[in-house]
Amino acid sequence: MSVFKAYDIRGLAYSELDSKFAEKLGRALATHLDAKTVAVASDIRESGPELHEAFLKGLNASGADVLDLGITTTGVLYRATVDLPVDASVVITASHNPPEYNGFKICNGTLPMAGKELQELKDTFDNNIFKQGNGSIKKMPDFENEYLGIIVENAGVPKRKMKIAIDCGNAVPGPLTIKLMEKLGVELIPVHCDWNNKFPNHPPDPTRPENMNDLANAVIQNNAEFGIGMDGDGDRIGVVDENGKFIHPDRLMTIFAKDILGERKGGTDSERTVFFDVKCSMALEEAIISAGGIPVMVRTGHSFMKKELRNNPDSPLAGEMSGHFFLNDRWPGFDDSLYNTARLLEIIAREPAPDKGGPVFSDWFSDLPNYASTGEAKVPLIGERNKTMKIVESAFADMQKSTVDGVRVKYTDGWYLCRPSNTEPILVMRAEASDKEGLIKIKEDVDYRLGNLINLEKFHHS
Repeated sequence: MSVFKAYDIRGLAYSELDSKFAEKLGRALATHLDAKTVAVASDIRESGPELHEAFLKGLNASGADVLDLGITTTGVLYRATVDLPVDASVVITASHNPPEYNGFKICNGTLPMAGKELQELKDTFDNNIFKQGNGSIKKMPDFENEYLGIIVENAGVPKRKMKIAIDCGNAVPGPLTIKLMEKLGVELIPVHCDWNNKFPNHPPDPTRPENMNDLANAVIQNNAEFGIGMDGDGDRIGVVDENGKFIHPDRLMTIFAKDILGERKGGTDSERTVFFDVKCSMALEEAIISAGGIPVMVRTGHSFMKKELRNNPDSPLAGEMSGHFFLNDRWPGFDDSLYNTARLLEIIAREPAPDKGGPVFSDWFSDLPNYASTGEAKVPLIGERNKTMKIVESAFADMQKSTVDGVRVKYTDGWYLCRPSNTEPILVMRAEASDKEGLIKIKEDVDYRLGNLINLEKFHHS
């Protein structure tokens, strides 16, 4: 399978991705985009320095100058696309993947390269015909501090004292997060905020409840208001409440949606349009409508979300079940763990502290219905994906459905989703209903329609 995926380049370090590959990729990127200046960053993976050095060598060899941001988060890299004079930007990371992986997330201008664009870059890579040049390297050690200053100026210092636990999973956001909390005057309970590229405590993926147990314990033991988890490269967040209970990211998104839409009452339709991906709950859609917004369901994937915002610049917000949130009101529409954390703190701190009569964190979700749902089942994909998806679509030919990303089937009191993964040979399945009985009926109907065609064991047990 190619390392050129749907959203980025990703594979096993030292074998699929080695210094030879990285240097060639640098040459291909500078050639393909005719890039004059490129910003580059890396996360903390063991293979990072080798790939970073080789990638810069390749960029320079094809005439591109480099602004070297060093080891930092994807959020910092995205901010560089806005504030620095660059044609492209790249962060060398594999996000929350195991330590033996690495990869390249690439932006052409301010938008990620994905899908067809990445395949066109692969064609240039494979052709082996590159520009010749002699670019330079300029290190940018102060840009992180500029970035933190922009966040503080934009989100503001919380209006009251707060005690928050944050788990960075020993990944790259840790030290920068500590600095931000100091600037915001927040009493931080740090959990795994030191760097360790073996990720010894748990994978840095805050959307999996099993990865949030240490955070939950820290919240309870320290009487923190709530806890925030960050992912491996600093573009996603997840949360637990004051009791350590995991809150699904689509429910967390309702806080941002209600707050931003509350400021846009009376606005145009485009100013009240909120995008969300096909895996999100009915509860999010209903909350957006209740807040005066217009919910629009789109494809999963940060590159697709950013393109929706580029094509709909008045839209204030987009978000995913995976914990990517794209605030496009005061912020330029990219996903950033640290900025989204600062905005969340800003919103919560407008209310009195819980010990002063204010709401506890779980109260912010008390008006949301708790629909019955499955987990995110990963069902093995046997056969060719497009053919399989046509089979799935035809099995629900009599049903109302969306095919914007896989097949999401609408039931009277719920929905069922089947979409092919863009990174693995699997089908991702989810279902949701108003209650447990309804969910059972949906799963039975799915089994009736697909059970002889697809092995649904993992879906049934999700």
